[in-house]
Amino acid sequence: MDRGAMTEISGNNLGFLMGDERSPRQMVEFLKEGARLRSFGDVLRQVYPHEDLAARLTGGLGEITGDSRDSLAKKVRNWLKGQNMPQNREALFQISFALGLDETGASRLLGAAAETGIHYRNPEELAYAFALRTGASYEKALELKDMAHAVCAGLMGGGKEKARGETPSIYTRQLRDAFGQVQTEEELEAFFREHAGELGRLHETAYEKFHELLDLLQKPVGERDRRVQEKLDREDEEREYSMRDVIVEYLGMNVPEARNLAGMTPLQRLVKRFWPNESSLFNMRNRKEDVSRKVMILLYLITEAFDEETEDEEENYPDDLEDEDADTRLEIRFEKMNLFLNTYGMNLLDPGNAFDLLVLYSMKAQESGERMAEVLDALFMGQGRRKKVEESETGRGYDKGDA
Repeated sequence: MDRGAMTEISGNNLGFLMGDERSPRQMVEFLKEGARLRSFGDVLRQVYPHEDLAARLTGGLGEITGDSRDSLAKKVRNWLKGQNMPQNREALFQISFALGLDETGASRLLGAAAETGIHYRNPEELAYAFALRTGASYEKALELKDMAHAVCAGLMGGGKEKARGETPSIYTRQLRDAFGQVQTEEELEAFFREHAGELGRLHETAYEKFHELLDLLQKPVGERDRRVQEKLDREDEEREYSMRDVIVEYLGMNVPEARNLAGMTPLQRLVKRFWPNESSLFNMRNRKEDVSRKVMILLYLITEAFDEETEDEEENYPDDLEDEDADTRLEIRFEKMNLFLNTYGMNLLDPGNAFDLLVLYSMKAQESGERMAEVLDALFMGQGRRKKVEESETGRGYDKGDA
């Protein structure tokens, strides 16, 4: 990791992680008191470092949305104070147009607030990206989005890359390169006509990797996970783990399941945001919603312990980190995780983000997945523990008393 290129926020937080070993409780206390977390207001100031930021946002959003100036001014003040952030990507694109951001700045803003930057296989976001690239207005961007709909309707998701024997990751890069050459509206329409069959609203590359990693958890085999395999042997049957099993055994990680956030601290709400549950995993598996960055990170942390060789392995990284000191282990995993996230079109780890900082903390441990569960247990003070009970005659059950 390049310490010299880090911001003051990232440097402060990583400085705490390096060196002496910290207990989960110490990590949580640092998050509460010593950590410097990057707020939405910080990101806005980075992408638009000018004194008229508040006025530009209020005025620009007023023209785009038609909302009252007083209402928008209050909303903007809350954003700049870091008290909240927009909850959907459309609002983030509107902010980008209001501030006159370019394509790169808008993608950075999206990534900071919605986990991923511009999705270069989504025709709607491609229309917005082109408008930002060419300095067009939001009104013009909506016209381009309508054109994209008209051209691509019924044709998305044809999967031409499969017919060519290409992986989605390779084909997505080719699409992005081709889109990067588009400079006029005529070229944009021609791009949509040529590539409509390969466009869609889901991250195809991430979906295939998600499917692969989820299978590792649902179909435990041999030495890959002795504890789970022994459990199956005791049940004297070969069976797949259900989505509920995956949440309880792995992805739940001591985060409370309840959707009601009342009673949670701002820090707890921040970490719990986008946390997967049984329903969201089903929707991702069935392609009803996009694969989230948080799920991909959690799957990576957990399946790393299975000692499976993946296509993302680099020969210059040692296969076994057991003999490495904790700081070296963190640096190696930091780089590998960023390679993984970059491959699937997701934001790199940000030490100024509360969840990412917990991930980095867990990477110092030999078993990073287990350490992540421990520090989350400390953060949520045991409220999210899931207690397993013996399977009854009607099937597997779980005691939710602790959840």
